[in-house]
Amino acid sequence: MLRGLARSIFVLSVFWAASILLKWPIWFALPIGGLVAAVWAFFQWWRNKTRIYTRRALSSKPFKDQLPLEVANSIANSPALRGDDSYSQKVAGEKAYAHNFKDLLDYAEATDGDLLEVQCALVAEPANPYSSHAVAVTCGGVVLGYIPEFESESLYAFLMASRGVARVNSNIRFDLAGGFSNIELDLVRPYSIAPGV
Repeated sequence: MLRGLARSIFVLSVFWAASILLKWPIWFALPIGGLVAAVWAFFQWWRNKTRIYTRRALSSKPFKDQLPLEVANSIANSPALRGDDSYSQKVAGEKAYAHNFKDLLDYAEATDGDLLEVQCALVAEPANPYSSHAVAVTCGGVVLGYIPEFESESLYAFLMASRGVARVNSNIRFDLAGGFSNIELDLVRPYSIAPGV
């Protein structure tokens, strides 16, 4: 609240100073400054509300096979993480989600044995009953595996510092017949957001 008020006062003072320097009438500059301050305040409020709403949806219950609808809908607007084109980050537990790989294969209209290059979502799962820092690897709103437990703590903390969700480039190799479908993620440490993506 106080930060929002301080921002509004700052924007109004900038427009007031601009009116003096540029010799604009004060009745012209201050309403425009007020409008800019209001739009900025609304954007900050909306961003904070979305962050809180997504975190609440993440914490409500374990994911099981798929993401809550509110979380799945937030993926398109989530940040993308930087990679180095090595696709060296492995994923654990893919065998348990073979049925989700099958659904994804059908949805992508691909054939068994294909390699699918897509963006997956990394989603922090605070309600996971087996780990206090679980990070689910998802695609199309379904869980395909998890970041290995011994690697997930720092990524979980990174994700939870924002909305709990981020996108990452990935290679999904389908091997439904052999039961070895897997995912490789293009993810580097230290974690950072890819600029302009």
